[in-house]
Amino acid sequence: MSISENTVEEVAYRLLCKAATELPAGMRQALERAYEKEQNPVARGHLSAILKSSQISKEKGIPLCQDTGIPLFFLDLGTKCSLDGNINQALINAVKRATADVPLRHNITHPISHVNTDTNTGYRIPPVYTDLIDGQDYLEITAITKGLGSEARSTESMVLASEDTVKAIKKCVLDEVRMVMGDPCPPVIIGVGVGGVADYNLKLAKRALFREPIGAHNPDPEIAALEEELLNAINSLNIGPMGFGGNTYAIAVNIEIAGKHTGVTPVGVTLQCWAHRYSKARIYNDGSIEYLTHPI
Repeated sequence: MSISENTVEEVAYRLLCKAATELPAGMRQALERAYEKEQNPVARGHLSAILKSSQISKEKGIPLCQDTGIPLFFLDLGTKCSLDGNINQALINAVKRATADVPLRHNITHPISHVNTDTNTGYRIPPVYTDLIDGQDYLEITAITKGLGSEARSTESMVLASEDTVKAIKKCVLDEVRMVMGDPCPPVIIGVGVGGVADYNLKLAKRALFREPIGAHNPDPEIAALEEELLNAINSLNIGPMGFGGNTYAIAVNIEIAGKHTGVTPVGVTLQCWAHRYSKARIYNDGSIEYLTHPI
């Protein structure tokens, strides 16, 4: 059997609707733990408001934030997966439908003329990032509505071979946090991509934001230790939720790595606001569908 264009559209549409309106259970639990541990009364107030607001969004099926972001997709395509039809068009159709039905704010415009398509599509939007998964017979779709407040604070640096790479990575991440403060609506998840080339390391950083379960470390012990060290350092800065003080600025620091040229190590840093808007499902060749973050 093959996975049809219609099936991809229906699944992607459902994922976008859920991503925009309902926090994944893991993120809500992380925010609840942060509230319980937070000692700063102002920070507790912000976390309480976040939790109440997100519950209202879930109950009423309305967006978690007024900025419903830019729609984008990660596709994990199994090498034994069979697809039938125009999958890119299926994703475009899903975005158009979700824009009308949720509704999503009309955010996508031409970069020069600023003409708005009113559909959140067009001009090569939505972005689709595809990775091949050896030996699997499924298509895994991660649908994301990426808010600009956090996305606009992405940075990239090039670390020369003459520098201490680990110290440079720490500096890149901590400098980013000190620069953006409350702008990306913390508590945040911080994604870091190390290695690769100029565009690839930022893709790794964005991928890292959606690691599951939330709070899980990189399987490489050295990288995991760096993640934990950075998380503790960031939360000790007393920036806190929304930048008004407290010990919960970051829920997680997730680092993904790739091979790099011997002369330079690209380091990309990106952030995800507390409205951790993504939803994930797998479609198998036999037609079965597994909703991973928002089960039916």
